Amino acid sequence: MPTRVTPLKPGESSDPKVNEILTDVQQGGWWADPAMFGTIARRPEALKAIVPVFESFFLNGLIEPHIFEMMRLKTGQINDCAYCQAVRTQSVYDTVASKEEALFQRQPEASEVLTEREATAISFAERIALDPHTVDDAFWKRLTGVFSDDEVVELLFACGIFNWGNKFNITMQMDAAENSPYEAGMEYREEALA
Repeated sequence: MPTRVTPLKPGESSDPKVNEILTDVQQGGWWADPAMFGTIARRPEALKAIVPVFESFFLNGLIEPHIFEMMRLKTGQINDCAYCQAVRTQSVYDTVASKEEALFQRQPEASEVLTEREATAISFAERIALDPHTVDDAFWKRLTGVFSDDEVVELLFACGIFNWGNKFNITMQMDAAENSPYEAGMEYREEALA
């Protein structure tokens, strides 16, 4: 099923900055697929505003970037976002690939595969996506035993952005762009999750 709103391709915008962003994404930056950013590019100021938001934690954050990617994948799984489950952040692909089976488990724990920071962040993302009321005092103690207050703020901010991305992509029924490394024809359910 094609994306409900046709994404702009690199070079199709009258804004040079937008074309630069889309070219970078298509050539292997971020997800190596410009479909989501190409759809947002229909509102150039929104695209130019959201890219620095992603950069604020993926490129300049306190948390290891691969942890954000695992959280992004987890929220995609919880929200059943086909696009978010298919695309991968290229800069951390190799680090995350060997941990995917563990991260997709329900409430993953630290193990030989996942560190305590990774498992706790993934569990936090799961709780935020399912029901933030489950971030109870016991879980908060676990979270703040592993992450500083500043890191917790960053984790929660990133979770909010990932959940927003899930909702955006599901509603738009985002599909892989032409010349993308991902298979086109992503399918979305049309009934409620619960």
